[in-house]
Amino acid sequence: MQPRSRSRVPVDYAVSFSGEQISGEGLLNNLTISGGEIESLVPLPIGANLHLLLQTSGARPPIVIALAIVRWKQGDRYGIEFVRFQGDAKQQLQDMLNQRDG
Repeated sequence: MQPRSRSRVPVDYAVSFSGEQISGEGLLNNLTISGGEIESLVPLPIGANLHLLLQTSGARPPIVIALAIVRWKQGDRYGIEFVRFQGDAKQQLQDMLNQRDG
């Protein structure tokens, strides 16, 4: 694990993911604009490329992360780096994080 450059915002969002020969669901426990921590019973290998769908709170549409990479694991917790967003997902995520900080 590397030191974090941004503080993480605690969240409790359902997340579904898929990748090469991997698919499943989990819970996103904390979040930054560049990544987060997922808790899942589905084993995710370090270095796996994933497509994520974050179900945020309220009536907001899901946030789609086109490419995320598993950077670390500890038990059933996984550190995920967001590499590529789909559409305006990065702006959606930034707006949501700004609202939670305020």
